[in-house]
Amino acid sequence: MISVIIPVLNEADILNQSLSRLTPQLKGHELIIVDGGSIDETPLIAKRYGRVISSQRGRARQSNAGAAAATGDILLFLHADVWLDSGAIEGVEAAISAGYVGGAFKQRIEGEHPLYRLIERAANFRAKRLQILYGDGGIFIRRTHFDRIGGFPDIPIMEEVGFSRKLRRQGEVTFVEPMIHISTRRWKKNGIVRTTLTNWLITLLYLLRVPPHHLAKLYRHIR
Repeated sequence: MISVIIPVLNEADILNQSLSRLTPQLKGHELIIVDGGSIDETPLIAKRYGRVISSQRGRARQSNAGAAAATGDILLFLHADVWLDSGAIEGVEAAISAGYVGGAFKQRIEGEHPLYRLIERAANFRAKRLQILYGDGGIFIRRTHFDRIGGFPDIPIMEEVGFSRKLRRQGEVTFVEPMIHISTRRWKKNGIVRTTLTNWLITLLYLLRVPPHHLAKLYRHIR
C-alpha cells in the first residue's frame, strides 16, 4: 500500500481543488494530511478526503509526523497545491516493484506563460539528471529506506536536498513519466521572474552552506 502524505498550513484556498483531483486515483491507498496549526478551514476540508493529524509547524516535521503515522510500504510526499496525472500512482508502484528505492514525477506548471516551460525544464533536469528532488515534484520512497535515512532533516527549508543525497546512497532513483501538475499561485502572487530567481538564489546559497534558518527568511518573502 502507498501512504500519501501532504503537509498543510492554511491551504483552504487550494486544498479542496487538489484533493478532489487526487483522491479518485488512490483506490484504497492511504491519505494522511498533516496540519501544522492552520487557522483557516484547512482541517475541515482535509477531513472530507483523508485522515488528518496535527504536528509542529514546518514541512520537514509535518512530513516526518505523517510518515510515523503511515501504514503503507511506500511513502509518497506531495504538496497541497499539486495533483497527479492518471496512472501516476501505478507508476510509483511499478518503479518500486522494479527495484528503485524512490523517485519523483515529471513536472507540469499549470500556466501558459513561456517562462513556465523554462522553469519546468530546469526542474525536470535537476530531478532526472542531478537526482535532487524537491517536494513540488512529489517524492516517493520505500518505507524501509525512509527509516534508514532517518526521515527529512529537521531544518526550516531545503530539507529535500539533504534527503535526496541520502536517498541516492540507498540505491537507484527514478523519474516517473505520468506528470505532477503544479498550481501557478506562487508565481502569480509574487511574479514569475522574482519567484524563480529567489528560488534559485536560495538553492545556490544552500549549496554554499548558508545556514537554512537564514534562507528561510528569504523564502517567506515569496510564499
